[in-house]
Amino acid sequence: MSTSTVRLVPVALDERDAFFAAYEAYSRELEPFDPAHEPTDVAAYREAVEDDLSYPDSGRELCWITTDGARAGFVVLRHLPDWLNPEHMITTIAEFCVFPPHRRVGVGRAAVETILARECDRATYEVEAGILRNNVAAHAFWAALGFEVRQVVTVRRP
Repeated sequence: MSTSTVRLVPVALDERDAFFAAYEAYSRELEPFDPAHEPTDVAAYREAVEDDLSYPDSGRELCWITTDGARAGFVVLRHLPDWLNPEHMITTIAEFCVFPPHRRVGVGRAAVETILARECDRATYEVEAGILRNNVAAHAFWAALGFEVRQVVTVRRP
């Protein structure tokens, strides 16, 4: 698949219902990879994201991944300065989903390459992506694209 057929298209205001419906399906799909985690409260997530998007400098970006004009997935990006060196912009791929009919044909790879090219043009210092511990396929996907494990986050409830 050519990267020219895969594009990142901002989620329009009137497309947010569709976006959050897709996010809900995606969050259910991730539940087996983090069995101790409670299911995502999509309404609360939506409220938090929309509140964040109301600030022009929030750094959050919601995009559809499209191929040949059809929605093939979505990505949520955050662009923020590195807290240790504010001159360095860091982009976090906070959520990344390729819809099942578009998997294993190069859409995900092309979408990440598009993100990396855009961030290179923006002089972004680093791009990071979070992966759930038990999602072996995601670990392999990101490693194949040159991403390396740099930190591990541990969690415990008090």
